[in-house]
Amino acid sequence: MGKKRVSTLGSEDEAAARSKRAVQLEQKKLREGPPAGKRAKSPGLAGGQRVVDTTAESLAELAVIEAKKQALATSTPEAQAKTPKKIRTRSKAYQAAKAQVNPESAYPLDVALSLLKKVSITKFDPTVELHLTLKEKGFTKNIDLPHSTGKTRKAAVADAATLAQIAAGRIDFDLLYASADQMGQLIKYAKVLGPKGLMPNPKAGTVVSDPAAAVADLASKNTITLKTEKDAPLIHTQIGKLSLGDAKLTANIQAVLAAVPRPQKVVLKSTMSPAIKLVV
Repeated sequence: MGKKRVSTLGSEDEAAARSKRAVQLEQKKLREGPPAGKRAKSPGLAGGQRVVDTTAESLAELAVIEAKKQALATSTPEAQAKTPKKIRTRSKAYQAAKAQVNPESAYPLDVALSLLKKVSITKFDPTVELHLTLKEKGFTKNIDLPHSTGKTRKAAVADAATLAQIAAGRIDFDLLYASADQMGQLIKYAKVLGPKGLMPNPKAGTVVSDPAAAVADLASKNTITLKTEKDAPLIHTQIGKLSLGDAKLTANIQAVLAAVPRPQKVVLKSTMSPAIKLVV
């Protein structure tokens, strides 16, 4: 039989054996790791507290945050500006009409009017329009055309009844005449009338000594107002229906061109038709 090594209780050999066994057990625990469901200590936690893995929850929260950022980014003006605009598709009839007009050429008035009839695609009597580009903005002038534009303009006098109508928010007139004495009563309505272009103005010929007579005179004439846009030297006006005929349309167009400073560009068109550039 082999020799048995006997350690005396409390001897140095027994203490060394216990110490060695403890080291072996600790190394075994480190190799195998803690059992499933076993509670473990972690730096900063109280004894026995469980270390919880929150990786899945964190990833889900991050996904929500990223989705919100993406939605916010696409709602900004910069993002909207990058979104391609929907291309407007013209009808085949319009495309065929436009093919008859050379956009690089300017046409004499008689040729342009003849061409305008050919490229008109409406089933109703269209309105003929004139669009002018001046050198400077701020131009306003009332002129009388020799022939009707086909559009009726309603004028009013700045009397007590009209002021009450304006105060109630009912504005059903296209032109407002006033005397110099009546202008003081219109000041408080300037914010309402101004943006609509209805505030009487001496330069536009709507501040007169006898407003009632001016309204009656307007009814008997074909008066139109030529006025550039607020932020650009552009004038848009109507000069009659296409059925008015070449001679009368020509007379109205010439009256407009004679009333404005020499324009840089003049375009003739009718409702829904392609534009025709005129020789200036």
